[in-house]
Amino acid sequence: MIRVLAYIGIIGGCLCAIADLLLDIKGPENRKLGKMQVIDSKWEDMAHGRFVWSDLLAMFAVPMYSCGFIALMLQLSEKNQRLAVILTIIFLCGAMGGFMIHTFLCMMPTIYQKIMKKNDQSLAEEVIESVFRQIYVPFFTLYSMLVIIPSVAVMILIFLGILPLPLWCMLLNPLMIQLIGLLFRATKLKIFIDAPSCCAASLGLAMYGLLALLC
Repeated sequence: MIRVLAYIGIIGGCLCAIADLLLDIKGPENRKLGKMQVIDSKWEDMAHGRFVWSDLLAMFAVPMYSCGFIALMLQLSEKNQRLAVILTIIFLCGAMGGFMIHTFLCMMPTIYQKIMKKNDQSLAEEVIESVFRQIYVPFFTLYSMLVIIPSVAVMILIFLGILPLPLWCMLLNPLMIQLIGLLFRATKLKIFIDAPSCCAASLGLAMYGLLALLC
């Protein structure tokens, strides 16, 4: 059962990475707009179908990549069942938020496209930024529960030897892979403007399934 869940988790993380690429690949000509810099200039030219398919893929990917983390926690439960349950609850709450976050990010460019058909840049910025302020707290709270808290916990468990994995496996989690993706983007090379940073966290979520297999 653990092996099956682990494979499902890997596939789910890869599907989520594809969903991220559909949403976030914009090219080097893209510019950040608005006071909060949450609007992308290329939204206006992107095909609306990309956002639709991105959200549909995320609908399947989120429960699937959750299976990878569950597989890892099933192995942790053999040594510390209470901690495994706590981390699983935190992750699943974050995963619920993960789909909400992804849906919200797919809606933002759609709203922008619809308003810009009326050629009203100021209204587009006002609407999108006000909606972003409204969702700001749950957005980052649930992101922390999905990416940051489980990643740090798994790294500590590997470092302490509670999870029987080599230390280099501390790199295989969403937080570390996201940081690596951001380092690629920081090079300012055109090839790294979008990928892998825009899908790094999702690839990191797939790594939980790999860790479960390696255990």
